[in-house]
Amino acid sequence: MPQLLALLDTGTLPARWFTFILRRSSTLTPHHLTELDHSIADWDLRVDEDRFRRRLNALVQWLHDRDDATPTPPQRSVDIHPPDEDGTACLQLHGPAPEILSLGRRLDSAARAIQKDQRKAIATGHDIPFDDGTATTTGKPLPLTRLRYEILTRSILDTGTTPVPRERFRLTITVPALTLLGIENAPGLLDGIHPIPPQMARQLAGSENTWHRVLTDPTTGAFLPLPADRYVPTPEMLEYLRLTFPVCAVPGCTRPTSWASQIDHIQEYHHTHPETGGTTEIPNLHPLCWRHHQMKTAGLLDPIKKSITHPTTPTNTQFEPGTTTWTIRNSPPRHTLDECDLITPWLVHTFTTTWKEFQQRLTHHNHPDPPPDPEPPPF
Repeated sequence: MPQLLALLDTGTLPARWFTFILRRSSTLTPHHLTELDHSIADWDLRVDEDRFRRRLNALVQWLHDRDDATPTPPQRSVDIHPPDEDGTACLQLHGPAPEILSLGRRLDSAARAIQKDQRKAIATGHDIPFDDGTATTTGKPLPLTRLRYEILTRSILDTGTTPVPRERFRLTITVPALTLLGIENAPGLLDGIHPIPPQMARQLAGSENTWHRVLTDPTTGAFLPLPADRYVPTPEMLEYLRLTFPVCAVPGCTRPTSWASQIDHIQEYHHTHPETGGTTEIPNLHPLCWRHHQMKTAGLLDPIKKSITHPTTPTNTQFEPGTTTWTIRNSPPRHTLDECDLITPWLVHTFTTTWKEFQQRLTHHNHPDPPPDPEPPPF
């Protein structure tokens, strides 16, 4: 685009606007880029940035659609991006501009209506709608951006006549006990995958009425197995397997088990003669995504699980994370290690070290070193 580069060189075309042009025209053909170059060079650029971008979008769309005999259907999708380090995540919508703008306007109208009611409630002393305590404390209504979020997260999803099954798993946040007590600032884990800040973990735990205790080996962090004696795993077993396998157990698969997974018997369960087949016990179970579950049923995957324990005393046993050897079709065997809690061993080590130091100081206090012998007189 030589003409636009010349305008950029003279300062007539701002560098920021040239960046807009490059990004917006990335899908155009060389012929269309030439036309774009000639068209924008003839524009009167004494306009504001918003108007320039609108004209640019219209021009690019016209060039793209003019010679396209088979126009691409508009994309409609919702993408869920994983959490960042600060514990926040992103839900991104893609769709035809009229639909997205219409949704945005409806959402904005609802947020403005609630904000108006919040102002009235603050002035009259009535209960403030959609308030988490912020409006009551500050005496001001929540900002529109926050109200849009509150409306979206409280909305009822319309699926028509299609029933939505109850979620198989709850949203699990694992928080170390010392973090809950405020003694340590080790992070929590969301669904066994995403770390969240300790302050957020404490707030979420404090807002719940029910806590579930999870036991781990203090040395290795391995999750301690739970007993089971039936074909269908219990809800407690499902939660345990989620902690051990936050994603599909097959090496390289990243599908979260909290969304779509099926519990598989590593050694097949014999429905007619259960005593001759694999048992419904934690060491013989793992979650697989539906695709890999079908592959295993078809004999294309062959896992062999090995659990490792070390008796430390007649009454205590140390549990190591289990290992699984996978034979996938004709590929060489691959070995995977069960998920484990990485924070517990560190906390136990810190606690043990602190306790030993305390014992040493206590011993020194109760039995101080004897004073040194006095030096002999110089005569």
